[in-house]
Amino acid sequence: MVPADTKALRRLMDICAHGPPKYLPECLARDLLRKCFAVQREGKIELIKGIASGHGFQITPLPQEVLIVWGEFDQIFPVAKAHKVKEKLGEKATVRIIPDTGHLPQQEDSKLFNQILLDFLLPPPSSSNGAAAAK
Repeated sequence: MVPADTKALRRLMDICAHGPPKYLPECLARDLLRKCFAVQREGKIELIKGIASGHGFQITPLPQEVLIVWGEFDQIFPVAKAHKVKEKLGEKATVRIIPDTGHLPQQEDSKLFNQILLDFLLPPPSSSNGAAAAK
């Protein structure tokens, strides 16, 4: 989850995306590794261990609406985990699964991800509000 070299980065990319990139030049892989994984490496490793084991992470129900977006073929955190998170967050949590995506649905199907996000953030006006506004 926190690769130390470009070979490990490429393996991580293979499991993160349902359709991983066919080719990534070595110079870009090194740059990505340096910018995303070299800084605070030990802290990231501890965070991943905590998330995977569940130790040290308490999720409590939230009073506001919560959107959980998950990739259908996420190999890092399977879809079942999304539903467990929803259970812990309470009735105001909504799970949306993006088909044919892995751990990076926002990149793999950005159009659908953006639509899901917009629908959540800008819900259509209710009919009672629309009638009052028309008067």
